[in-house]
Amino acid sequence: MKTTKRALLLLNCEQHISEWQRELEAFNWKCLIANTPLKAHQQIQKYQCKVCLALVTESNHKKVYSLIADIKSKTPNIKCLAIVDKNTELTKLNWAQSLPRFFTDFHHNPVDWKMLNFELGHALGIASLAVNLTDLIDDSRFKLIGNSNVMQQVQQTLVKFANCEQSVLLNGETGTGKDLCAQIIHLNSPRRGSPFITINCGALPPSLIHSELFGHEKGAFTSADSQYIGHIERANNGTLFLDEIGDLPLALQVNLLHFLETHRIERLGGHKEIQVNCRIIFATHINLQNAIVEGKFREDLYHRINILQLTLPSLREHIDDLELLAEHFLKLYSKNEQTHFTKSCLKKMKQYEWPGNVRELSNRIQRAIIMTNTSTITETDLALPLRDASSSNIRLLRQRADINGETLLKAMRNNNHNISAAARELKISRTTFYRLLKKCNIQLNTCK
Repeated sequence: MKTTKRALLLLNCEQHISEWQRELEAFNWKCLIANTPLKAHQQIQKYQCKVCLALVTESNHKKVYSLIADIKSKTPNIKCLAIVDKNTELTKLNWAQSLPRFFTDFHHNPVDWKMLNFELGHALGIASLAVNLTDLIDDSRFKLIGNSNVMQQVQQTLVKFANCEQSVLLNGETGTGKDLCAQIIHLNSPRRGSPFITINCGALPPSLIHSELFGHEKGAFTSADSQYIGHIERANNGTLFLDEIGDLPLALQVNLLHFLETHRIERLGGHKEIQVNCRIIFATHINLQNAIVEGKFREDLYHRINILQLTLPSLREHIDDLELLAEHFLKLYSKNEQTHFTKSCLKKMKQYEWPGNVRELSNRIQRAIIMTNTSTITETDLALPLRDASSSNIRLLRQRADINGETLLKAMRNNNHNISAAARELKISRTTFYRLLKKCNIQLNTCK
């Protein structure tokens, strides 16, 4: 019985093409040759290729890296192996430090073909087991809903962010979708087939954050009865999402800064540094520049993570999308296709301020579906806190519009520069107070 040959894409191997084909075909590989992105994609699509092999040298590494990046952008699950010259001292070459970013493994030339065949077979097996994330990306759970100009701009920005490797800082009020945007960036990036690891810096007690981020060795402290791999190390080759980065203790900010500069970590209780290749997305609902002034966040860390920044709009800023969002959540949560909102309910929803943003909208609709006894959802089912909502909310919005720089400074002076107390005096949230400071171009250090 004839065995079907396994497809293998060969890149940049002109001077070795005869030898490579002869040796690899002896191990039942079908060699496909490509040296341009177009040719590579054609071969991958035609033969459903899941593995590629490339020769990487001092002179061609930029071309090969670019080719691999292009291939992975369209075929994220493909596994790539490299061949480098045996005399190349990889640890002393800057270009070689990027090998782990593009390749899962490398072999020396002259090649041990039996060993390489084993590694290629293993890579093919892993690639075949990989989840097909195309369907996942098309899943509405991983898409931003909204046709307004502001949301269109956000979506365009996320696409740009996904196609590069720099750190991302997501700002925005609670409930605006920072975690969703982080997942969208990851799932549309070349790293989509690798881990997406999330940790909320504000949800863990300070005593555990170091161990959760960097891991620990057995015996590092009293209850450390086994080795623990931290979130950063688990995100190797993938994406790490650090939510509420503003809540990270100052002492750990130093460790994080060291990792961002060296891409190395050391487990608690360990004695060696570990190389980790991951992209980090940061998120916060507080103004980090104000946190710097207050001595709660390191300025050098802020400048290190503030490479690509995106501020997500509150639901109030794209209220035109509310009906579209509401219908999306209704379809997502309701088992009855006949369930619908009353016109009065939609009108009241548009008048409500939504302090919890899209997350609050989602939660209230989910609750309403459970609580309603009919297929019609009213404002009562949503439990919106407004009887005379129209006038009260318009009055509140006008009140905020009347708050100017002089009003903010006066409130600060009246409350001995206590932000929380000043916000209470003006009957606004602390987050809104910070946003108004920014809008009025007022720095906290100039208030005193």
